[in-house]
Amino acid sequence: MQINGYSGNLPPSTQVINKYGPANPEQVNKAVDAASDRVNERQESRELDQASKRGATTQIYSANTQQRQIETYLAVASEGEVESPPSPLETAVELRDAQERNDRAQNIADIASRPERPETDPARPEPYAATYA
Repeated sequence: MQINGYSGNLPPSTQVINKYGPANPEQVNKAVDAASDRVNERQESRELDQASKRGATTQIYSANTQQRQIETYLAVASEGEVESPPSPLETAVELRDAQERNDRAQNIADIASRPERPETDPARPEPYAATYA
């Protein structure tokens, strides 16, 4: 336990004396005990928080696993395909592809490689160019 950031190697009683000045041993012991209690309470609080997070994560994982097992059993029993939600990677790829399609559709008039034909000019067939390999 460290009372002061500058005297971490000293015993807690010496840290209290250095911080608050000379005091009787009973006051020093009370201050050391109070600091020790605060440290212990914080550690217990962190441990409880981590334990509750682990418990919740375990419950979610178990529920998801059980749901996949049920879906697989039902699909096998009914000779169908297993329907599973897409993975986050598949969802991200689909979103990226949709965004690229949308961008191309929005910018189709800006494509320089596609010459525009005047509306008054009728479409003409392109001349045939015979090419031999």
